[in-house]
Amino acid sequence: MNGNNRTLWTAVLGSALLAALATPLPAAGIADVCRAIGIKEKDTMFSSVLTGRVLEGNRKQVVAVTTFFTGKKDAANAVNVRLDVFNENGGKLVSVFSRDFGAEYEGYVGRGDLELVDLDLDGVNDIIVTFDRQDNPLVDQRLGEVLLLGPAGFEVGWQGIMMLDSTRDARSVPLERRDHYRREVDIPRTLKARGATLFLMKRVIAVAGERLEHPKEITETFPLRSAMNGR
Repeated sequence: MNGNNRTLWTAVLGSALLAALATPLPAAGIADVCRAIGIKEKDTMFSSVLTGRVLEGNRKQVVAVTTFFTGKKDAANAVNVRLDVFNENGGKLVSVFSRDFGAEYEGYVGRGDLELVDLDLDGVNDIIVTFDRQDNPLVDQRLGEVLLLGPAGFEVGWQGIMMLDSTRDARSVPLERRDHYRREVDIPRTLKARGATLFLMKRVIAVAGERLEHPKEITETFPLRSAMNGR
């Protein structure tokens, strides 16, 4: 890469990271989110609440992933995870988008988390949400989604497993699927592809029930959004 191209890329990357900055809300903001979704703040277990521009226009939105006790007695539905996007209007939060992962997965969800990153450098943050899937007590699993703003609203650009350890379940998991691995989004490489390709770094710890002597790192690629497609 020559000097001019290196300087241009540095400027582009710097702009992307600045655009992707999201500001955590203070405790009062978390209380506002709880009020908006109809739960008590004392029932929250974990919350990730950020402000950032995830819609077209100059206004910033409030984006929250909230993990909370539902008050239900059955193990499947005792805890829920929600993703919510709000506009602020007159000091109140007005919902513009929501996902109820407990309802979608019929329970057994836990500890959600959130990142806002402008993966395609268009000035609008994309949403990366992760949460635990707990339907099998012998399998540790964490799911993830990348949500993009499309012509009709938010759409899932990618979804999959971010962490899996099924090595302890010799009864219900076939031997060839008793793996242990972790994934994380490779943000710099995805930015360089301007969001057309999602890059994931996969760290494989065990395969078919056998722990590797040294973890193996693999770069995975998935189509995310064509850089030629506008909104």
